Amino acid sequence: MFEVVLYAAIAAIICVAFYSVLGKSVGRGPEDAFKPDEVFGGRSGEPDRDAGPAFAGADDAEDETGLSAIARAEPDFSPARFIDGAKTAYSMILEAFASGDRDTLRDLLTDEVYAVYDGAIAEREALSLIQVTDLGRLRTSQIKSARIEDGIAYIRVLYEADIASALRDASGELVDGDPDILASISEFWTFERPVGSSDPAWRLSEVEPSEGDALPADPTPDTTGTSGETD
Repeated sequence: MFEVVLYAAIAAIICVAFYSVLGKSVGRGPEDAFKPDEVFGGRSGEPDRDAGPAFAGADDAEDETGLSAIARAEPDFSPARFIDGAKTAYSMILEAFASGDRDTLRDLLTDEVYAVYDGAIAEREALSLIQVTDLGRLRTSQIKSARIEDGIAYIRVLYEADIASALRDASGELVDGDPDILASISEFWTFERPVGSSDPAWRLSEVEPSEGDALPADPTPDTTGTSGETD
C-alpha cells in the first residue's frame, strides 16, 4: 500500500520502508562488509539491556505456544539469539534501502517484500533522489507473536525507534523530510523461515505500522498485505 507512505513532494515515490549503530548516519564502507546469512545464524551477542526482554507482552497465550512449537521443531532456536539477529537485520535493512543495496536486501527479504523495496528504489533512482536515513536509537525490539503454518515459522517483532529521514536531489538540495529531526517510529516486522531449512536466515515478510507510528519519517516501505500474517 504505497499510498500510505508517499512523500508529499514526490507522488511516484514510496518512502515508507537491527545491531545498535546508534547515532550514526546510514551507510557502510568496505571495512563494514558482512555476510547476510550470519545475521540470524551466528552466535548470540551480549543482550541489549535498553531494548527490553526478547519476548514480552504477547498478544495471547497462543503466541507463547507458537514459540514453543518453533523451539520443538528447531532444537537450536533461541528467542534471545533471534532478537539479537532481528536488531542487526533492522539496521541492515534500513541502511540497504537508503543506499539502494539490492544485493543485501535480496538476502534479507522474501521475494514479495523485495519486489516492493526494489520498486521503491527504482522510482527514487529514476528521479535522481538520494535517501538519507539516521537511526538515532532502537528503543524496543520484542517478539510479540509466533506461529508455524504450512511448514513456515513466523515471528512478529515490535520495533520502536527514533529515526530521521529525508530525501535530497542530485545537487544535494533537501526535497522532503529533515535529516536533523528524529521521529518516533513504531512498527511490526514479521520474519519467516521454512522449518528444518539448512539456511539459518530468517527473512522479512511483512512490515506494518503500529499505533502511533510517525509514517512520514519512516524510510522503509510498508508491505502490509504481502504475506499471510494477521493480527
